Amino acid sequence: MLAVAVAALVGLVVGSFLGTLVLRPPKGLPVVGGRSMCPACGHQLKAGELIPVVSWLVQRRRCRACEQPIPVFYPAMEIAGALVAGLSLAVVPWPFWLAACAAGWLLLVACGRLLVKTG
Repeated sequence: MLAVAVAALVGLVVGSFLGTLVLRPPKGLPVVGGRSMCPACGHQLKAGELIPVVSWLVQRRRCRACEQPIPVFYPAMEIAGALVAGLSLAVVPWPFWLAACAAGWLLLVACGRLLVKTG
């Protein structure tokens, strides 16, 4: 059970990165190397503002700089990443867990791209 919880925590972080894979390339922004920022005002996020899901809730779902709402897409991707990792480890035997996670995360990116493109 502890391993599933740890996998889910790793999945939160991976889910955060998956969100960047969905949102940055269509805007011509770098996936790696660019700082995370508010989608409304461009405020560069500090370390405390980058904690998956928690910082979104603590900040009352708003940017600290401009007070504009932060889209639910961000924590949704983080939570989905955590669910993929936790459920994969709970269901798939250990040696194949990472492959199951990779497949699930790839599907998340594909679905996220569809949502962003159509939404």
